[in-house]
Amino acid sequence: MDEYTFPDHARDERQADSVSEDEVLQVISDYDDMIGREDGRAEYSRMLDDGRLVTVVVEDDGETVVTVWWDRRRSERRGRRPGRRRGQWS
Repeated sequence: MDEYTFPDHARDERQADSVSEDEVLQVISDYDDMIGREDGRAEYSRMLDDGRLVTVVVEDDGETVVTVWWDRRRSERRGRRPGRRRGQWS
C-alpha cells in the first residue's frame, strides 16, 4: 500500500470525525466514487461497512491527504448522539 502524508489539517479533521488512518487508506484504495477536480486534486468517497460515507481529498502529488470528512447527510449512519445508546432515540 502506498505511503501518504497527513498534514496537521488532515489529521485534525480525520480525528474530529473519528475516521482512522486505516479507514482513510481503505477509502483511497477501494473507493466507490472518485472525482478528478480542476485543481488537480482527487476526491475519493466510500460507504464503509458501518454505514459512514467517508470522503478523502488527495493532493495532485498523489501522496498528500488534504482533508478527510464523514459526510453525515449522505451516510446510512447519521452520527452519534452523546449520552444515548442504540434504541434510546425517542
